[in-house]
This record gives sequence, structure tokens and C-alpha cells, in this order.
Amino acid sequence: MPFPSTNRIAIALVTIGIASLAPRTVSAQQIDSVAQRDSIARRDSVLRATAVGRDSIHRLSPVEVQASILPVAGPTIGSGIPARVTTLSGAAVDQWEPRILPDVLGTIAGVSIYDDLGSQYKINVDYRGFNTGPTVGLPPGITVFLDGVRQNEADAQEVDFDLLPMDHVRRVELLSGTASLLGPNSLGGAINLVTDRGEGPTHGSLELTGGSFGQAELEATVEGKSTKGWDYYLGGGYEREDGWRTGTGGKNYNVFSNVGHFGALRGFGIQALASKSRVQSAGSLPESLYGDPQINFTPGDIEDLNMQQLNLTGYVPVGRGRGTLTLFGKRFDADRFNVNQAPDPNVDALTKTYTFGGTADWRRQIAFGKNLLSLRFGVDGSANRVHEQIINTPSAAGKAVGSVAFADGVSGPELGLTTDVRSPSWDLAGYGLADYNVSRVTLSAGLRYDYIRVPFNNQLDSNDNTTNTFHHFSPRGGISVDVGGGASLYASIGGSFRAPAIVELACADPTASCPLPFALGDDPPLKPVRAATYEVGGKLLRGNVLFDASVYRTDVRDEIFFVESPGSLVSGYFTNLDKTRRQGVELSVTSSFLQDRVSWYTNYAYTKATFESTAQIFSTRSNGDFEDSPLFGPNAVTPGDVMPLVPAHQVKGGFSARLPKGFRVGLDARWIGSQYLRGDEGNEQNQLDPYFTMGARAGYTYHNWDFSGVVTNVFDNHDPVFGTFNANAGTGQLERFLTPLNARTFVFKISRTFGPRGQASDDN
Repeated sequence: MPFPSTNRIAIALVTIGIASLAPRTVSAQQIDSVAQRDSIARRDSVLRATAVGRDSIHRLSPVEVQASILPVAGPTIGSGIPARVTTLSGAAVDQWEPRILPDVLGTIAGVSIYDDLGSQYKINVDYRGFNTGPTVGLPPGITVFLDGVRQNEADAQEVDFDLLPMDHVRRVELLSGTASLLGPNSLGGAINLVTDRGEGPTHGSLELTGGSFGQAELEATVEGKSTKGWDYYLGGGYEREDGWRTGTGGKNYNVFSNVGHFGALRGFGIQALASKSRVQSAGSLPESLYGDPQINFTPGDIEDLNMQQLNLTGYVPVGRGRGTLTLFGKRFDADRFNVNQAPDPNVDALTKTYTFGGTADWRRQIAFGKNLLSLRFGVDGSANRVHEQIINTPSAAGKAVGSVAFADGVSGPELGLTTDVRSPSWDLAGYGLADYNVSRVTLSAGLRYDYIRVPFNNQLDSNDNTTNTFHHFSPRGGISVDVGGGASLYASIGGSFRAPAIVELACADPTASCPLPFALGDDPPLKPVRAATYEVGGKLLRGNVLFDASVYRTDVRDEIFFVESPGSLVSGYFTNLDKTRRQGVELSVTSSFLQDRVSWYTNYAYTKATFESTAQIFSTRSNGDFEDSPLFGPNAVTPGDVMPLVPAHQVKGGFSARLPKGFRVGLDARWIGSQYLRGDEGNEQNQLDPYFTMGARAGYTYHNWDFSGVVTNVFDNHDPVFGTFNANAGTGQLERFLTPLNARTFVFKISRTFGPRGQASDDN
């Protein structure tokens, strides 16, 4: 699996914090802070090394630090509340030829990725024990933004990474769990993708990529900036792949554009994105068949996705401050067909969502001598129109080609249209932040209030109609100190929450379980999830070597888990668990030498995610039909039991070198420690073994031509990266079901630029 280059990865333990950002949209004009004016000069050397490129000491431009004109940079460094921020430049992203965002996150301390759906396009991300990804029903704990617009879908808060425009990304930003003012779902942190904008005279590029397992991609872009200050960027692409496991092919189309005019006082921009994806997945594999990991045990799982998004943003002077307005609209269609083992029926889940929202933000800075007070206030909201249908088909039947329209037929207890639900949900939030900078110390405080309303309208039985409402205050406070000598320290505390997703609210009755990917009904209400995060950290610069560290703890109340129902292999319901906890340590060292031509990095993360209260989480392992199996067990959770699929230890490292005559090489490696399987929350069975994987790359640039090659999983090992328990319908035996590491893959790319190239961005 690809993972990010050592080239230009900026790891920032920011002493001047994270801004109060809106939950649905986050404009770059919201990330000025009290510390920016005074701290830029005296922290220049530290900030430069804080943004260490792994092949150079990467210097942030004043525009990037102050965020004075970038239209939608989203959450970024230099902004108000102490926290850890990791930044990957566009160059770092491009080098690994990523299919999807998780492919470029693998070398970051504290991040692990796993594949429970059995597709190279459907990977989940775990950061500090919290998840985000395409799996419906996975408890969401990380928010994903595209230029400040939330990408978590309204139905289950899942994130479909294959719809994001990775070919047009300028920068990827990962914020730690102290970023609660980003709004709901940011329990463990947030990820923001900052997209490309036009620069310089009109120029373009054409890229052709080919690789193992039928991988092919064509991408074209044109961009520039007019003499009157209008910038423009247009790109599009097509990619396909057969997949190394049987029946795991995929296709993706996308068109992306950015147009705007941004000045120091006023600016306006419009962004458009259209993406379409069709992906087949193999799921996990019974351990008895794992000797041939290419096997697809239940072929026929297909996911068709279609998304269009429009984003408008602008800013003008308002009084003695500056006002920013962002509006967006989004349409999302999904057709997910899931093949189950007989006699359970196959399930076709249809989703249609329309989302409209925006943010209005005002800020002002007030000088008190050499000190500076920064005030920011804003409101945020969105409205969603969600339509969900579930159609059960006989287990022997396959997916009808082109069956993407909503159903219109007779419902039944077993087959046919079993669910038809509409949910016109909406949310509204207000927030405020005050930062005060005194000499080398920055003090920050913030407060956010969220109100969320989730109606549930059953189109098959109006007696089931109901409405759920949730509201919560999220406070925030922090202090950061520049202690001198290239060292800085910070500490912060903050609260965050998430409301139950629509599919969770509609599948919360233990007496009426739901088949995956869920039949929806009017079920008992769930409690919202609440979290409190405490974090301390610091950094030390010695020459060209940067040391940074952070220690954190997040206490969670009423976390929502999906538990399986007795007597069924594919049914279950959602429930609240009283207490859970995440805590850990992240350490990293980065450096460069030989005039920044060679760089290296290494990092270590310890993550402990535990249950802190008793619970009886049902697993297939506890089904009485399997009491003679060595895998059988009650799966009783007690305080201190470790959550599945969260490796306690991760060690990563790599280097990058720019050689004479336009050549370049690089290598990244990671060792991921053992982890419990899903369905073994009681820690009664053996863990998945640790695994090691390595990627290598090389490239050559000659005038306007560039040639590059990437090899992932160099040693072609197929260690399992995901595991659960299920019954093998072919043998009737309870087994571990495992998903292997993606096979060794070779990718080769040829690219050609046309026209005069504008000055490169500092991010690239």
C-alpha cells in the first residue's frame, strides 16, 4: 500500500494553537491568531524546522503562516490553541501515486490503516484509537474536510475516500484531538485537504500512469493567474484497476475546478467537484482458505458512488474586523450491494443525500502595547435531506447491472423493499474564541455550542416517525510557551462530542436487530458521545534536527458501538457504552543535510485504547452453536480490556535523496504491532501478528518531462491487517476471517508540462 514520501512532510507541534473553526466549513480567514504578529519574527527559525521537509528545511511563507489571503486553507498551523499538527505537502502526496487519502497517511506517528472491506479503494484510518473511513457502522471519531467543507456523509458519518480529488491536493493537514472546536465527530482529530489554485502564466500538465493488476490512470490539468488577479485551476482524470484479489476492480472519474480573486482585504472564490466511483470488494477471508489470499469468498459486493459539490467563499472588511462567508451545496448518491452467506439474504442499500450549509465568521485583533488580543465569533449550519432504502434479495441472486434507481415495489418481512426512510436533519452552531499573547506566552480560550435535529420519517409505517435532538457546549483552553533556545512547550484541554448518526439512531433496539448494512426503524434513542482531551507536548530544534513529542489522554462517555445479535451472523444493533479511554505518546525526529538534498525521519507511537466499564458485547464467537470451538467465548468486556484493531506500538522511518543529474530516490518502512481482532473485545483470543512493510520509489526529471516509479510492499508479504470472527457457511465452523496486506505493486508514471511554469507554491 502506498504511503507518504519522506519528501516534504511537515510535522508541527504548534505553540500558537488551533483556531476556533466551524463544523461544516472552515475558511482560511478564520485562522489568524493573536500570536501571529509577535511570534513570527522570534519563532522564525523554530517554525522553519517545525515544517521540516524530509528532504529539506521547508520554509512556510508569511501568507501561509498568517493565512491572510488563502481562501479556504482550512485548519492549519499558527492559529491559537496549542496542539499537534502534521502537514504533508503536495509534493509528498504526489510521489507515492496514491489511489486514496489513507495511502499517504501511513508514515505519520499514531496513524494506522486497515482494510476490512477487502478493496484497495476502501481503507479505514485509525488515529489515536479513533476511526474514519467508508465502512457504514464504523463509529466515526475523525472529521475529514475538503478545503474546509465537511466530507463525512450525513447518513452514517462515513467518508468515501475514493471520491476525494487526490490528484489536485496542495497540502494535507492532520490535527490532533484537541481540535474540538472543529465541531461534531472530531473526537480524535480532523483531516483537511487543501486543493490546488492557479499560479503564474497559463500552463498545463498531462500524466499517464500504468502499473500492476491492470492499473491505469490519465490526468490532465490547466492553471494560471491573469494580470488582473484572477486565478483558475481545472483538472480531471480517469483511473481503473482490476485489483490483485479476485473481483476487486474499480473505476473512478473526477472533474475539479477552482476560480477566484483574492486580495489582502477582499476576496471571492468558487470551487466545483464532481466524482464518480464504482468499486468491487472481496471482504475478509476464512483462515482455512488464507493460503490463497487472492480468493474472494463472497464475490459480488459492489459500491456505486456519485457526488457533486459546489463551494462559494468570500471575505470583506466589516467594521474594524473582517467578515467571511462560505456557502456550499452537495449531492451524494450511493448504491451498496452486499453479498452474504446463505441463508441470509443479500442486501442492497440505496442512499440519496442533499446537503446545503455555510459559515458566517467575524474577527478582530486589538493591540495593547506589544500584546495582542484576537477575538473571533461565528455561526455555522447545514441542512441535510437523506433518503435511505434497503432491499433484500435471495442469497443466490446477484446484483442486477445498472440497478441504481430507487426501489418501487412491495415490501416484505424477508425480501423486497424492507426499509424506506427519509430524514430532513439540520444543525446549527455558534462559537467564539479569544487569544491573548504576552511576550513568549500565548493564552487561549474558546467555546462552541451545537444543536442538531434528526427527524426520522418511515415511508412504510408512519407510526414509526420520530425526532431526535442533541445539543452540547464544547469548551477549550490552552497555554503555549516559547522557552527559548529552539524549544517550546504547550498544554491544552478541551471537550468534544458527536451526535448519533442516522443509521445508529434507527438501529438501536436489541429486540429488533438490523441486517448489515442496516434496516432502519424507529428505535430507542441513543445518547450523544462526549469526550474530554488533555494534551501536552513540545519541540526542540538542534541544528537541522527537530525533536518533537506529545502525550495525550481522551476520556469518552457513552461511546456508540455496533454489537451483533444472538442467533444471527449478520444482524446487530447500536448501543452506548458507559466509559472508554484513549491515551498515548508520540515521538518523532526529522532532519536534513547536504544542503537539504538528503533527509530522514523516524517516529514511534504508543496507543492504548481501552474499555473502562463492563459490557456484554455479543460476537459471533459467543453464539452457543459454536461452544465446541476453541474460538468460542463470552466476549465479556471489563475495565482495561483493549479495543480491537488499535496496535499498541508503531515504528516508522525513511529517507529521501535528490541525486545529481535530476535523479531522486526514497524509501519508507513501517512496523505495526499486534492487535486484537474485531469481535474479541474481551481480549480472549490471540492477536493478529505484527507486520512489516516497505515502499521504495525513484524518479528522473529532464526539462518538462518527469519519469517516476513506485513499489509498495516490496517484500510481497500477505500478513493480515484486519481480522474478525464468523461462521464459514461452507464448513459450518467458526473461524477467524482475515484481510491480507495488499500485494506488491509496481506503478510507473510519465508526465509532461506545457507552457511557462509559474512560480511554485511553497507547499510543493
